Amino acid sequence: MNRLRYFLLPLMVLSCIDKHKSDAPKVTVKPAVEHNLLIEADTLVLNLEKSKINWVATEMRGIKRRTGIISFKDGFFLIRNGEIVGGKFTVDMETMDATDVPLHENIARRNLLNHLKSDDFFNVKHYPLSTLELTSVHQTKNDSLKISGNLTIREVTKNIDFFAHQKGDNFKTIFTFNRLDWNIAYEGSWADKTLVDKDVELAIKIRTE
Repeated sequence: MNRLRYFLLPLMVLSCIDKHKSDAPKVTVKPAVEHNLLIEADTLVLNLEKSKINWVATEMRGIKRRTGIISFKDGFFLIRNGEIVGGKFTVDMETMDATDVPLHENIARRNLLNHLKSDDFFNVKHYPLSTLELTSVHQTKNDSLKISGNLTIREVTKNIDFFAHQKGDNFKTIFTFNRLDWNIAYEGSWADKTLVDKDVELAIKIRTE
């Protein structure tokens, strides 16, 4: 009886922990689409200082939550008759940073970021840039857009569908993607409590010049 109690107690504790579960919609993933950016349109360049990407990842089926930021290198929208018809955005993977580890915990922050930038995850040394090239944009409501785009990470390119909102010079979207679809394949283990969940949440805000 005592053995059964010792076995069940950790499970009961784990079941009581408040797990993180993203409410962001998952992207639809399809094969990459051939697309020509050389179309007749005006260009709106993003404001690097006022544009940002927040990321959320989890471990142990949502028990542990990791958060961070990453910066654009450059980007632009293509505009025709006042509507977005395309665009391309480049992310500088070296700017990846963590926000869930306090700044004074230098060793923990360095170990985490080195691991994220290693070949276990994004291999930033060999794949320093990630890109999103918009292949189609459809306005669904006054400020809502349905967007398709070729997302390239680690030189793996796949087309994704997601929804976004545009109001004036501001554009924002939030979605999750399965990192395994882009060969970001580190799993970790239950034994050392580093099991890494497959979904990554991105919250993107873009301000144009």
